[in-house]
Amino acid sequence: MKKQLFLILLAFLSLHSMAQIQSVGMNDFEKQLIATQAEQLIDVRTPQEFAKYRIQSARNIDFRNAGFRTNIEKLDKTKPVLIYCLSGGRSKAALEVFREAGFKTVYELTGGINAWSSAGKPIDQDLSGKGELAVKDYDAIIASQGLVLVDFYAPWCGPCRKMLPIVEELEKSVDGRFKLLTVDFDQNRLLAKEKGIKSVPYVMIFQDGKLIWEKNEGATKEELMEALKLK
Repeated sequence: MKKQLFLILLAFLSLHSMAQIQSVGMNDFEKQLIATQAEQLIDVRTPQEFAKYRIQSARNIDFRNAGFRTNIEKLDKTKPVLIYCLSGGRSKAALEVFREAGFKTVYELTGGINAWSSAGKPIDQDLSGKGELAVKDYDAIIASQGLVLVDFYAPWCGPCRKMLPIVEELEKSVDGRFKLLTVDFDQNRLLAKEKGIKSVPYVMIFQDGKLIWEKNEGATKEELMEALKLK
């Protein structure tokens, strides 16, 4: 009986050790991408993000979608799966779902597509500008007289969702003492690229066309009020 238990435990440990479900750096991710010919390269961002830009040959399975677990079950568990998101948050969480679903080999890209594209790795992207805020119109808005607060955000971004109602309420409460421009990062990819915005939330304040304050993360109401000289 003890021998049988030992053999079962040994088999379990052997199978467990064979599993490779891990986060890897960009170079290792690229090696696996080449080795697998991107057969099961999965982008776990939203369809809107995916439509704007993605790693070449990727397929989209939205981690936030209620059917995520069902959709990944359609993949081949005997072959390696490579996953990524924008900067690593969602793909790390997705890694655990793959583990629970019984996948044996899953590689998650540390830093996401942000790190990938920043390093000059190839991506497919829609830079047509169709449906976007034109760069010239953006420039005209921030060049306005007085104060202009620009908030680059994305619907999937937790800090963005927390801050967006703050800036909108602040604009209403001060009765025209500054202009507010909110820019959806996903839907304005060309503009974001032109202005060097690589992550969100990204908040900037311009006075008479001159940048006087910026923050590449969520800002509190108090910080914004101080930067806008509303205190």
